Amino acid sequence: MERIRIGLIGAGTVGSGVIEILKKERNVYREKFGLDPLLVSVCTRSPEKIRKELTDFPDCSLETDYQKVVTDPEVDLVVELVGGTDVAYSIVETALQNGKTVVTANKALLSQRGDELFSLASQKNLEIGMEAAVAGAIPVIRSIKTGLGADSFVSLYGILNGTTNFILSKMELEHLDYSDALRIAQDLGFAEKDPTFDVEGIDTAHKISLLGTLAFSRKIPFRDVQIEGITKISGLDIRFAGELGYRIKLLGLVRKIGDQLEARVQPVMIPVKHPFANIMNEMNAVYYQTSYAGPGMFVGKGAGSLPTASSVVSDVLYYGSRINKTKTPEKNLFPKAEISEANGQLVRYYLRFTTSDQPGVLSEISKVLGDHGISISSVRQNEAEKEPVEVVVITHPATEANIKKSLKIIDGLSLIRHTSVAIRLEDKL
Repeated sequence: MERIRIGLIGAGTVGSGVIEILKKERNVYREKFGLDPLLVSVCTRSPEKIRKELTDFPDCSLETDYQKVVTDPEVDLVVELVGGTDVAYSIVETALQNGKTVVTANKALLSQRGDELFSLASQKNLEIGMEAAVAGAIPVIRSIKTGLGADSFVSLYGILNGTTNFILSKMELEHLDYSDALRIAQDLGFAEKDPTFDVEGIDTAHKISLLGTLAFSRKIPFRDVQIEGITKISGLDIRFAGELGYRIKLLGLVRKIGDQLEARVQPVMIPVKHPFANIMNEMNAVYYQTSYAGPGMFVGKGAGSLPTASSVVSDVLYYGSRINKTKTPEKNLFPKAEISEANGQLVRYYLRFTTSDQPGVLSEISKVLGDHGISISSVRQNEAEKEPVEVVVITHPATEANIKKSLKIIDGLSLIRHTSVAIRLEDKL
């Protein structure tokens, strides 16, 4: 029986899930894999709260100083679940310096400082498991590395944040505006008190930069991802999208444009008939196109104690079984990608203008759009009895650059009451 001696740092939502799974499934792992995952040390701010959970590991030490875990010669593998980037970086770096394999769920750390840690791991002939860093229970990283390893990616799309997907779903299904849907998400624990990290697209950008890097074998720095959140999306946008046969999702995407890569996070409209549009509430999904396997999609729970912990434990078993073995460490360091700064592709847009109720509004908007080579496919207007009036325009295919130039001018017109909203129509997923 091969023993994996585990040091767990962080016993919060996911960490407690890891302890629970190891308690319940340890004998199964012995029979199924010939592996004995043994918790030998746990570091937490509140050790007394979890002492009862460790009765199946009577020799496990409880610590409040992570240094005691990462330097412990009795620990083979360190699981980092504290979040953030500063302390977490120190934990992972020190663990590697002390010859420990590492498993982490920290997407921000790996997205922003991963290259430093991957480089150190390579020098030490060690490995970093990170399946739980993206999309919770969905085994997308392992699938990209191995299951689809022989293929060439063309595009990769992700609904990767359960908070924003829950909010957008509530807005649609219960006819709510953004602020009301956010409040429900916070009350149910799907959104933090300060939801900025999620609703502004930062969390999704961390995840898509990691996935895109692995899929395309080119480093996609987090800072190079164009990011737009969902805070400008209104209930009216949701309703109009439905009437047009679309559903709004916050999408992280990476795709080839010639020799460059497009990398962005933004709300888009996806045709309702596409299965990707039907990922609702807190669920996550990854949809891809490859040269040989073609299209495919992974769907599952993107967060939560046990779903995320299941990915952590899977990494513990996989990477733990490779400790002290002759192996070729996985490749996580790649040349920097050439990122497309502006998308020159022609795509259709949904444009919403908040205007005063006066004659000539549409003609002024149409003129500016026409001056930038943007033709109108259709126009809709809400039947408000008082100002402001919402005017919705669906364009024929246009470039993003021309859309942005047009909106900058239009938003400067006296008839415009609020900043205009532009949402891409992703018709070619």
